[in-house]
Amino acid sequence: MPVLRSLSALCVCTLGLAALATPTHAQTTNAQLRARSVDVSSGVVTNSSDTTAVLFSHVVTLPEANDMQLHFGRTKLADGCTVRLTSLTDGHMQHHDATTLHQWRNHSAWFNGTMVHVELVAEPGAGASHVTIDSAHWVRRMASPRSICGSSDDRVPSSDPRAARHYPVGCSVWLINDANHTFLSAGHCMDEGVDGHVAEFNVPLSDSNGNINHPGPEDQYAMDPDSLQWGYVQIGNDWAYFGCWPNTETGMTPYQAQGASYVLANMPDPVADQDITIIGYGTTSSPINPQWNQIQKTHTGPYAHFEGTVLGYQTDTTGGNSGSAVLDEATGLAIGIHTNAGCGSSGGFNHGCAIHQVDLQNALANPQGVCIPNVLVLSFADERPGILPPGTHTMDFAIAEGNEMPVPESVQVGVSTNGGAMNWVSPEALGEGQWRHTWHGLSCDDVHHWQIRATGDGGTDVVWPLSPSMDHWTLHVGELNDVTLLQTSFAKGIPDDWSADGLWHGTSDSCAPSGTCDGSGVAYFGVDSDCSYDTGETEVGTLQTPRIDLEGISGNVMVRVCMSLETEGDSSYDIPMLEVNGTPVHTFSDTDGWETIDVQLPSISGDTLDLGFNLNTVDNLYNDYTGWHINTVIVFAQGIDCDACQGDVTGDGMVSTDDILLIIAHWGQSGSPADADGDGVVNASDILLVLSGWGAC
Repeated sequence: MPVLRSLSALCVCTLGLAALATPTHAQTTNAQLRARSVDVSSGVVTNSSDTTAVLFSHVVTLPEANDMQLHFGRTKLADGCTVRLTSLTDGHMQHHDATTLHQWRNHSAWFNGTMVHVELVAEPGAGASHVTIDSAHWVRRMASPRSICGSSDDRVPSSDPRAARHYPVGCSVWLINDANHTFLSAGHCMDEGVDGHVAEFNVPLSDSNGNINHPGPEDQYAMDPDSLQWGYVQIGNDWAYFGCWPNTETGMTPYQAQGASYVLANMPDPVADQDITIIGYGTTSSPINPQWNQIQKTHTGPYAHFEGTVLGYQTDTTGGNSGSAVLDEATGLAIGIHTNAGCGSSGGFNHGCAIHQVDLQNALANPQGVCIPNVLVLSFADERPGILPPGTHTMDFAIAEGNEMPVPESVQVGVSTNGGAMNWVSPEALGEGQWRHTWHGLSCDDVHHWQIRATGDGGTDVVWPLSPSMDHWTLHVGELNDVTLLQTSFAKGIPDDWSADGLWHGTSDSCAPSGTCDGSGVAYFGVDSDCSYDTGETEVGTLQTPRIDLEGISGNVMVRVCMSLETEGDSSYDIPMLEVNGTPVHTFSDTDGWETIDVQLPSISGDTLDLGFNLNTVDNLYNDYTGWHINTVIVFAQGIDCDACQGDVTGDGMVSTDDILLIIAHWGQSGSPADADGDGVVNASDILLVLSGWGAC
């Protein structure tokens, strides 16, 4: 059950994994967002004249600030009315109508200086409007920890169009190659909420005292909160995926204006003498030029560490670099997100979250808000096929208008069979945006990689699937059956082909709840003598399965575990995780006695998997709970069976005269269940197949 931690306990660094020896901390700029009440109102105003008129004018002054952002209270802008905001320091200007003010969550852009002129501008005949300004915001900076690898800060100014400053949090964000070219950053950059968050491109030099300068509003973009998906648990699970609204001044999206994005790797390559580049908006300190403070800078250093979803590199960063792309110089691909410091003058390395982290990948595959692809919209009449039996089958789909209308003659389906070249064909047009693709003569054990593509009437080419880490769908051919891949109980202790470290051990102790799933012994993370895991130390341990063969498996892999779990119950401490090939994929919750829990694993790359049941206490406090008992583990999946009864076209479990009679009744037809050999037509070859498989299945 949860407990209330003391302040001293909260000071323990909860971001680091126990395996990391170097001290770590998240790398925002350690900013404090301040606000002052303004309480300005235009009252209700209308423009009854026949010319465009300024109906309200006010200058907001904030003498203690170097920059400011305004927050609007109850404001109504009728059609034809805009709010015009102008910095009296540099003349930078932003315009808001009702739509953009809503998108910006009633915030302005960030302006340089201490004074902003606010005007309500109305076209002739515009209806009643009013403007209220309730507060002005500014940022106070405090010193942020350095993470320079070695004795000197070797970063230099850069101008990569793909990277932006995340303000006012003080982080870095970057454009990616998803369908709408949106953003990735660090999850801890989103921990304070998202009101007023802005991505700034083409950031100018700071002043001679290190006070930042903002680009004009034409280079600032407001985050769409509905698009935001993020995770912030620990190093290796610290990510954010989101999009921004089009610009108020240009109407362009960030990608349309910047014209470039980073390409995501499927997963990082192993460490092999590569270099890592970090491009971001970190702070500076003496003797570095103060004008470089929180402008875009870059450095390249050695790739040092890759374990699970944790990356390590000896590349210089400081506060403000959190969220930067981690770039593999050998491939040019983005392999992760920079999140944490760790370097020092005597060694160590900085840390990031690897791009294949399962929750991040799930978010990329299920975009929200403005991240949802909307050039053209694809849908399937039935569930998109991943497995089909041998024979001939049809698949109906629709392509609807998004930002553009689909060009009908451009729609194609591409199929690669068993690793061959992609063959593109035009599906049958059914009318009203509907198409039908026919899978001809599918043969058991074949594997087809496939895509759909189309062009919009604005000239945009769209290829599905749209996930930046998936360039095709996969279709397996065969009959599905359930396959048990692993079944283990611990009646005789932990089997020899399993491994266990930390406090994991086999036992028949009395610490477990009464009864078990099968009445046998258990694997236990804890100490038998006092029925807890309170040793006075931070404890980490993994109960590891043997390697599991996935050959012939294409369906979902499930893990069923009968277990009892009692911990502190705080999501940041005493973390019980299921790992797949070293990557955390599921966090277990405390149980009420023995429970059987099913976990569906995410897509697995490779032909094998190993599972780990890992418990990390993170600290040595509040560990006087019973711990984790596991009684049975079963891993099962759907596999492709190509030893099914050949020639049983009636499906009665017999190859007999009934099958021949059905073939004769369907003679010459295509797409028929009587097409036993799947060649697309019912003919003599189907009778020959029936004769070869004659008898009971």
